[in-house]
Amino acid sequence: MPQPGNYLIWIDIAHAVPQVGFFASMGLGAILLFLNFAGAQKMFGSYKYIISTFTLLGMMFATMEIIVYPNVHNYKAGFIFFTFAEPFGVKNLFWRKVFLASYTFFYSATVALLSVQFIYRYWAVFNVDKLRFFTGFYWLIWIVYCTIFGLQYALGACLFLGLDPVSTEYFREEMINRYETNISTLPAMSLVAYDPADGSTRWWNLGGIANICYIVNVQYGIMIYCGWSMHSRMEEKIKNFSEILKKHHNQFFKTLVLQITAPTLILFIPISFINFVPVFNLDISLPSGALLCCFTLYPAMDSLIVMSVVSEYRKTAEKIYLAFKNFANEVSGLRATSSVGATSTSRPITASRPE
Repeated sequence: MPQPGNYLIWIDIAHAVPQVGFFASMGLGAILLFLNFAGAQKMFGSYKYIISTFTLLGMMFATMEIIVYPNVHNYKAGFIFFTFAEPFGVKNLFWRKVFLASYTFFYSATVALLSVQFIYRYWAVFNVDKLRFFTGFYWLIWIVYCTIFGLQYALGACLFLGLDPVSTEYFREEMINRYETNISTLPAMSLVAYDPADGSTRWWNLGGIANICYIVNVQYGIMIYCGWSMHSRMEEKIKNFSEILKKHHNQFFKTLVLQITAPTLILFIPISFINFVPVFNLDISLPSGALLCCFTLYPAMDSLIVMSVVSEYRKTAEKIYLAFKNFANEVSGLRATSSVGATSTSRPITASRPE
C-alpha cells in the first residue's frame, strides 16, 4: 500500500494522459491527412508538405510517449528524468536509456519543425522568392535542420545529464520514499545544480540546462520574430493581394497565433519550469511528470487548430459528407428499385378459366 507522501498515483496519471493524447493525436491527425489528400491543401503550395510532415511527426511523438512513458521529479536543487517502462519488453538498462533519449529527440525535432512553419509563412508574405527552399531537394535542408536540433537535445542530455555517483546518492532516498524504487535499476538522466557536500556549482550539469535553453530559445525566438513581424506588417504587405489570397494569409496567421499560444502553455513553460527550478535550490519535492505528460496532447491540438481555422478543411469535409450522402442515397434507391422488381417478378400469375 502506498505510504503517505508517495507519488505513485502520479505515475498512473502520467500513463493515462499520454494514452488520451495518443488516441486523440492519431484520430485527428488521420482526419487532417485524409482531408489534405482529399483536396483541402490544393491552394497551399509547398506548405501542404509542411502541414502533412508536422502531423506525421506529431503522431510519431505521441507514439513515442506511450512507448517510453517518461517521467520527471523535481527535488530541491535537482531533477531526475526517468521511466519505469520496458519498451517492447526490453530489460537491458542501456537500451532503455536509448529509448528515453529518443523521446527527447522527437520533442526537439517537433518543436524545430513548428518553427519551420513560421519561417514558411513569414517568407510567403515578405520574401516569396525564398519559398524555393521548400521545393525539390531543398526540402532536405529542413529535415537536416530538425534532425540536428533533435540530436543536439538527445546527445546533450546523455552527455551533460548522465547519472553519476553524486546525483545517484542525491536522489536515492527520495526515489525510495516517493516511488518505492531503487534508482540504480532505472534508466534515468538527472541534474544536481549544487554539490550537496560543499555547495559548489556543478557546471557540467548546468551545461545540460544551457543546451536545452539554447534549443528552446532558438525555436521560440524564430516563432516570436516571425509572428510579431506578420502581426505588425502583414496588413500593409497584402493590401494589393487578391481577396482569396488575403483570406488565405489571414487564416494562416490566426493559425500561427494559436500555434504559438498552445505550445507556449504545453511545451515551453513546463520544460522551462522543470529545468530552472533546481537553480534556486528550493526545499521542494514535485512530481513534475504531471507537466511532462501533457506534451503528447499538443499534436492533437495542432491538428484541431488547423482544421478549425482554415476554411478549406471545412469545405473539403462538407464536400466529402455530401458525396457520401449522395452515394448512400443512390445505394438506398437502387436497393428499393431492386426490391420492387423482385416483388413484381415473384408475384404468381393466375390463369383465367374459360366459361
